[in-house]
Amino acid sequence: MLDIITKEKQNIIVIGDVFVSCETMEEAIRSSSIAVNRIDKVFWGEHDIQSFSRRQVNIEKNGPEAEPYPSGLDELIEDADIIMMHFAPLHASLIKRAKHLKVILTCRGGVEQINIEAANDRNIPVINVIRNAEPVADFTLGLIIAMTRNIATSHKLMMEGIWTKKYPNYEFTTTLSNLKVGLAGLGNVGIEIAKRLKALHIQTFGYDEYLSVERLKNNGLESVCILDTLEDLFSECDVISVHLRLCDETRRMIDTRYFSRMKPGSYFINTSRGGLVNQNDLIHTLKEHRIAGAALDVFESEPLEKDSGLQELDNIILTPHIAGDTVSAVPKSPFLLMREVDALLQSGNKERIVNARHIDVDLL
Repeated sequence: MLDIITKEKQNIIVIGDVFVSCETMEEAIRSSSIAVNRIDKVFWGEHDIQSFSRRQVNIEKNGPEAEPYPSGLDELIEDADIIMMHFAPLHASLIKRAKHLKVILTCRGGVEQINIEAANDRNIPVINVIRNAEPVADFTLGLIIAMTRNIATSHKLMMEGIWTKKYPNYEFTTTLSNLKVGLAGLGNVGIEIAKRLKALHIQTFGYDEYLSVERLKNNGLESVCILDTLEDLFSECDVISVHLRLCDETRRMIDTRYFSRMKPGSYFINTSRGGLVNQNDLIHTLKEHRIAGAALDVFESEPLEKDSGLQELDNIILTPHIAGDTVSAVPKSPFLLMREVDALLQSGNKERIVNARHIDVDLL
């Protein structure tokens, strides 16, 4: 019963890092409905952004056990009722030792840093927050427009002194209203993009294995046409925008079998996770000009290697994983997370529980 955290005082561990401080997490918790007995503060990593980035990439590639957990957790974990972190790794060994642990909170959308299997084994819910859904949605829409209307490509050529009005996708250039946009994944980001597309009167299609029809209705998105399979989405739509979660089952899932279904005049957009895509298959598809183009903000390996093969293409837009970067998204994430927790406690809405799809746990 998760509502116990508001009725009985809890021992809480907050794990800060270079981007989100322990003090901000503590302030957010004390502003919430959680009853607090004690808050212990632990820092993970160094006060260095480059070091953080290297550790982050390692965890995203190889899982939470790839990096050491913060010193000090060994002494605190056995009494912890709640753990709240940003990107600090939470190993299976720690979760197994946390005999009183009721919930794991993370101030980000991804959960790669948490051993979800160990949490599932203990029926411990993991609550995350999509802190940057709106920024990513804005950026994705920008990429769609920039790609289909050659804004970025023409700028690059103009800076090189080349004046031209013909591009690799010249024969397919049209207005957005003539395009069918397909959203692979209708989570928080997908919903926000769908809202923007609706406002622009753009035909929108979607596929999500865990789709909540009620959620679409609550956001006024009954007009979104839901397709039965991901294959149908790639075949039907002129623009495919990916917003899926990366896990073992989805890693490199989008490959030739999907790209081969796309129309010659279609576009592929990825602002989700680079690991979802077989990058070599995409490069081959673009080299052969089997589709009109692609726009990528995320890659299999980051930073993107100079010899990746993507930079040689003339029908692609590349950006350095900045879709979710705004000055306010990360610092405010603990407060957004606490609003998620309070809303969950009030409504019992399991959509906010990232591992509710994997375990059967009665939260309220």
